[in-house]
Amino acid sequence: MRFLFSFFLLISVSSTLMAQQFLGLGSVWSDDFEEWKVYVDSLEGELRTTWRGDFTEWKYELSGELYGTIRMKWKGDPSQWEIRGSNGELISARPIWPNNLREWRLTDNSMSLEIKPRWGNQMNEWLMNSRQYGSLYFYQDWENDPREWTVEDECVDVSPHMKMGMIFMALLQTITQ
Repeated sequence: MRFLFSFFLLISVSSTLMAQQFLGLGSVWSDDFEEWKVYVDSLEGELRTTWRGDFTEWKYELSGELYGTIRMKWKGDPSQWEIRGSNGELISARPIWPNNLREWRLTDNSMSLEIKPRWGNQMNEWLMNSRQYGSLYFYQDWENDPREWTVEDECVDVSPHMKMGMIFMALLQTITQ
């Protein structure tokens, strides 16, 4: 009986964590892209650089139990990133095509998702669309103003760390271009 109760508790907690829906994000300061507020369901999380002036390593917290790091795998190589979630999840992000940082593939070895600009070289709208995992549409609230973004999260069975990774890769390409 105790085992059965533990099993149902584990299932309900994991399904709650997977069901978190991203709503948007905005920069904390109007002239600085190193600190962001992330809106997930009714919670407010954060995304910030680990070191001031260094865009190669970031930390995020979506709730007390959901946090992680995002870092460039090799210094000086912006084509390889790692997202490490608080639950031990490891996600790698790489461009789909060499020397093209506009289209990204994120994988955790059980699923692989691609995110790219909705309209070719316009970086103010990004889209992940998958038959199996749903969609994540990410766009600027004001055209060509990367300080505020809205997220339409229709993902199914995608972890919050994978969603954060997709949003981060799109955001980084937009603010560093």
